[in-house]
Amino acid sequence: MTHIYHRIFDRFSILDSEGASRSDDFAGTARWLESPGCLFQRNNFVLDRKIMTEGVIKPGLFVTIVLKGSGQGGPRRSAKRFRYSENSIVVMALRKPLPCTGEAPSGAHMFAAGLAFPKASIDRLDLQREFLELFSSAESDEFVVTLKAPPRILAMATEMLSPTLDGRAEELLLSAHAMEILARVISMAGKRASIEMAGDHKQRRLRAIRDAIDADLRRPWKVSQLAREAGISRRSFNTHFRRAFGVSASDYLRTRRLESARDAIIEQGISINEAAYLAGYGNPANFATAFRKHFGYAPSRCRQPTN
Repeated sequence: MTHIYHRIFDRFSILDSEGASRSDDFAGTARWLESPGCLFQRNNFVLDRKIMTEGVIKPGLFVTIVLKGSGQGGPRRSAKRFRYSENSIVVMALRKPLPCTGEAPSGAHMFAAGLAFPKASIDRLDLQREFLELFSSAESDEFVVTLKAPPRILAMATEMLSPTLDGRAEELLLSAHAMEILARVISMAGKRASIEMAGDHKQRRLRAIRDAIDADLRRPWKVSQLAREAGISRRSFNTHFRRAFGVSASDYLRTRRLESARDAIIEQGISINEAAYLAGYGNPANFATAFRKHFGYAPSRCRQPTN
């Protein structure tokens, strides 16, 4: 049976901190809007456990209007990660399928409206030019930005989350709001993209450093060395790296090593001891502790099939 999320994912999983699948829980509050052709996700609940999402997302434009809640996510191996909080809009555009991850903490009251527009819908609405202008270059495949939500969009999102109509009238209202939100958000995102492109030279240097880290995770990188290669002082490097990627260089390296180890356990079936070595840990117990702290579950769970 085709899952509703297959409209926007090539593959996906939504797990809680105990490793239990929550995909069907979330899918129960999702619906497809034929006009304008998007998936609408209605989230209004308090998380009883930390939630982690992972999957390969198809090309398209993805908008989340967060009235309450907090979390982070984005393309897995990209500088363009996002963090969201109250009264914010997360916008992500993908030009090709990309692995993405996300997480939200236990106890968060998630009150958010999500809209996912596949590339086919963007094309049908004749928004190809506006969509492509979000990308910094012909080689760029993702655009991610967090914006402050204006009152008009917050009001529409609130009505979509708590509709006062039902039946066909509700369907028309949701479709009308989805269309207006798309128009307003793609315009807001386009203006932000123009501003970001003006400072893209520094971003390119930081992305080059990030790519060097990704290419050789076993190398004993030092922040002072990374700063020299970026051509800026250590203090400025730390500031700019965190601003660009949302985390410090050392935290980024630790996260990428853990992600690489997790992928190797899942995809190559390596042992936990081998994964610990891959992540730069001489003691497998220390690796297991760091893994559990970061992902919310033990590395041994990666060897078990999940839905």
